[in-house]
Amino acid sequence: MRVSRGFMSAMLGLNSNKNSTRRSRMMDRYNTNTANRFLSTQSANKTNSTQSNYLSMKENAGEVQSIASKLTDTGEDSLFAKAEESGDTTAVTNQIKDFVSKYNGMVRNLKSSGGRVDNSYLNQLNANAKMYRSALQATGVSQNADGTLSVNDKTLAGASVEQLKKAWGPGSFAEKTNSAAKNVQSNAVNGMSNLIANSYSNLLRGYGSKGNYFNFWS
Repeated sequence: MRVSRGFMSAMLGLNSNKNSTRRSRMMDRYNTNTANRFLSTQSANKTNSTQSNYLSMKENAGEVQSIASKLTDTGEDSLFAKAEESGDTTAVTNQIKDFVSKYNGMVRNLKSSGGRVDNSYLNQLNANAKMYRSALQATGVSQNADGTLSVNDKTLAGASVEQLKKAWGPGSFAEKTNSAAKNVQSNAVNGMSNLIANSYSNLLRGYGSKGNYFNFWS
């Protein structure tokens, strides 16, 4: 059986404007869908990273408040009341170390976020640390260039109850930071809420639009 060149060309799609156009459309559609899936993945990764930062910020700010409340408590069973009675400051200094750890986490979260509101809270925290610089240094705590705090364990352990109370008790740096941490935590919650709302809104806008990943199999 003799097969004509035209028949073979038709079978292979050679010299066919119709087949060429169809292949071109398929490739355009493939490239569009691939690009959309890539951009969607990149956007999702960024959203997840931002959400994780807000969650960490919320948790760190909450811990700062919890520890600050313990340090600034004035009840008979408060940390400082017990320290004054026994002369043992171990419970107080342990709380201070925990405070510094969570405080530093909160500062890094704010710097990572980098929003206008976040920067204003960073400025507030820095101002509080500078205001109580002398009192903090007497307890072995100093502020670093990036806004975080460092602890000299030897100086902290050797600080008197009075020195510790001046920096970390009622009306102190801890109390000021407690108020600031409440604002930071509230901002983190709002940030997460807005992020979820924006993601949902983008999802609805993308659903069913021609050429996006929802239409990959259409």
